Amino acid sequence: MITSHPFYKAFKMTLDNLTTDDLEKKQVCIGPGKLIPKLESMKDGYVDDAESAGTTLLVQKAQGAPLTPEDIVLGGTSRYWPRTMGKMVSITEETMDDVKYFDEIINPSKRLLASAYKTQDIDCSTLISLSASAVGGYDQSTLTSTTHALPGGGTESNRFATYMSPSIPALALARAQLALQKGPNGLPQGQVPERIVCPEVQVDVWKVLLGSEKSPGNNFNDINIAKTYKLGDPMGIKWLDGSSTTQWGLLTDAENGLRAFQKKKITSTTWTDNSCLVLHHGVYYRMAIGWSNWRAWFQGNV
Repeated sequence: MITSHPFYKAFKMTLDNLTTDDLEKKQVCIGPGKLIPKLESMKDGYVDDAESAGTTLLVQKAQGAPLTPEDIVLGGTSRYWPRTMGKMVSITEETMDDVKYFDEIINPSKRLLASAYKTQDIDCSTLISLSASAVGGYDQSTLTSTTHALPGGGTESNRFATYMSPSIPALALARAQLALQKGPNGLPQGQVPERIVCPEVQVDVWKVLLGSEKSPGNNFNDINIAKTYKLGDPMGIKWLDGSSTTQWGLLTDAENGLRAFQKKKITSTTWTDNSCLVLHHGVYYRMAIGWSNWRAWFQGNV
């Protein structure tokens, strides 16, 4: 049997103890200050997050009269279903006999782990790359929409009426539109832009627009109003470049926006098929992604 092979135990121990610390650091979408600040835990088979309208403005009451009752209107529900992603490599006993190929066996196994972290990262980036096409959220609309349904009635937008290229006027218009954005109860709530998200090819363009003391494009006579927004460095996501070099948007201060729930963290495992004299090394994870609050994202261009 393959499990009795003298090379098996050492080989299995090596595979089971491959380090992954450096792989996490290479993720551009997951982690503090990134697109998905953290991977939340998922205890049950799925997670539900409901939108409620809350209450409207208070009304004057007469002396001795009871307070006016207010209804809380529930909107739709965002449901997060985990998906299982995985792959495996197989090593035959004949390969184990050729011990001189040890490094050539271990390296693909390491790359399998690296592929898992990249898959997880790219998966999260699709929240942006597919923001104008993939349906989700409590209102079963795209993340970017001009007609997001409000629980209390009416609609609201989180994109420009006409998409704009990277520029100071585009940022100024986005900030103004976000400041007047309606909350769940239909009243102006306002969101504050916190960071620009864009493909890597745009990063240097945004650094010039955000970092100049004077306004670019106006002979540097006016102040650079964008610098007062304190947006920090633009968040370049290399996974966006393959789908669009013009897309960009803003992360805002809205709570419970883009989210990722981890049912099973990236796991490496080994098992054998003795009838075929084969050792299998597999890597998999279970994760759900989506958004509970579309106000966390404002689309500038696609």
